[in-house]
Amino acid sequence: METKIEQLQEELFGVLKKAEKDKQKISIFRILCYGGALLYFFGIIAMQIVLYSGGDTSFLYTLNPHPTFWEQYKMLILILPLIVLITIGGYGVAVYHKKFTEAEHRSIRRIIGAMFPDATCSPVPHYPAKSLIQQSNFWANTDIENINRQSFGTITFENNNRKLTFYDLLINAGSQQNRLAKSSVGAFVFIAAVLFKGLFAKRVENITATFRGMFTFAQLEKKINGSVVVLPDHLESHLDYLAKNIQLLKNVNGNKLVILEDMEFERFFAVYASDENTARYILTPAIMFRITELRKKYNRDIMLSFNEDKFFFAVAMPEGFMTLGDASFTSGEALRDLYDNLVTARDTFNDLKIK
Repeated sequence: METKIEQLQEELFGVLKKAEKDKQKISIFRILCYGGALLYFFGIIAMQIVLYSGGDTSFLYTLNPHPTFWEQYKMLILILPLIVLITIGGYGVAVYHKKFTEAEHRSIRRIIGAMFPDATCSPVPHYPAKSLIQQSNFWANTDIENINRQSFGTITFENNNRKLTFYDLLINAGSQQNRLAKSSVGAFVFIAAVLFKGLFAKRVENITATFRGMFTFAQLEKKINGSVVVLPDHLESHLDYLAKNIQLLKNVNGNKLVILEDMEFERFFAVYASDENTARYILTPAIMFRITELRKKYNRDIMLSFNEDKFFFAVAMPEGFMTLGDASFTSGEALRDLYDNLVTARDTFNDLKIK
């Protein structure tokens, strides 16, 4: 495979080099756009604070009956450069993001076709069915009707009439943002968060996302009785056993917390299941060891669920899944990362021996 990666790197060198330059230009224009917007936003807040605190507001107006041009238009003169920066930055982001994604899609299609000839690749944005997102139980406590979701492409492997489909999925839990925006303070916090993410988010399209990464779906050969959900346990690492008492008060689509005996597994994950027997049937010691090793390999949040005859697997990847990632495009790292992510996820499905 290393030889094939080198051949692809040589074949796509011109396209990848141009894409890398476009990505750098996007970063520059994002700073202009969102940096200017942040300055404008915090300037407005500072002005409001001065007004409501009874401070000196003489800078806002003039008492001169014959004002100079500066005195008459000083606020516009101060704001105009920021508006110009925001406009130029927004236009530059739109132009170069379009060029970059077009080159990225062409490269991804070629890369997948060469590395995985048995796969069907479609790097075309679309909206997965809400029912699919709901059945995974990964976002079970989110208002599914108000959840915004988008896939930036799919890769499908088919063997013996069984399909394993990978999505480059973005989830935006709009209901959470709506609740935040109901108060004036919440609205300020939300706007500031969006502007900061505009500056620092891995991808432009991630700015309002609550999840971006790999989302995998497959049909099980054998239907199980109920469901099992394996979620990241962020509480356990901070609160030790107290986390369990908090989690006992929680449920995931009617699934209750199940305590298992693998301490290392439970250091990373919390398990919710329709009943304890189903959880133990699916999560054998060998399976828990494999999932723990997978978590260590990715070194980021992963989620798995088994729901009747369906299997779901998700990995948080802020840089995107069907993308050229963060690595250098022209060094071959981006191609290796994409290859490794796909092989690891496909092997996971096979190694878990889901029958």
